[in-house]
Amino acid sequence: VSAMGEDIASANYQQEPIDLKGCLYSSFKTYTELPTYFEQIKSYTDTADEGTDYLCSIVYGVYQREAYILDVLYTQEAMEKTEQATAKMFYDNKVNVARIESNNGGRGFARNVKRILEKEFETNYTTIKPFHQSQNKLARILTNATWVMEHIYYPTNWRDKWPDYYKAMVKYQRTGKNKNDDAPDCTTGIAEDIGTKMGIGPVNI
Repeated sequence: VSAMGEDIASANYQQEPIDLKGCLYSSFKTYTELPTYFEQIKSYTDTADEGTDYLCSIVYGVYQREAYILDVLYTQEAMEKTEQATAKMFYDNKVNVARIESNNGGRGFARNVKRILEKEFETNYTTIKPFHQSQNKLARILTNATWVMEHIYYPTNWRDKWPDYYKAMVKYQRTGKNKNDDAPDCTTGIAEDIGTKMGIGPVNI
């Protein structure tokens, strides 16, 4: 699926030239129908560390070592709102296992999401797994880019469903000129989670 339309629209109407040759991801796979079942429904969350950061939380179904994106939360809203929204997304999508980066404020975030699920949604269905991400962020994103393009499937209308996340993925540059790396960083976590079992990427949990 070409990102060209997005690039032309940005360049023409928003005076935002995009270096197409420099984009890390040259294509993304899409789906119109989901598999009849998933082996697991999982989530990867990268919490916002600073004011300009985005919280990125992605829910995906795993089927035969492929990831099907089911829901995305990509926002700069305050922690108290995003904790609630993340818990609701896990509940609505029946997430089995949710991995949450515990660097900086992530551990408290994970604790609060677990508490909201138990108290407000009255469920312990989702296993929350906070973990410390010690790998170099840029290296992780670059080394897993091919896996992301080949094994992650988005709904065909993902540009409309999650426009800010879509733009962050499509526009991400291979070298240097990125304001935010939260979307590719979080998406890379999916590649590591599934790809690790195939001998790709660092082992986390």
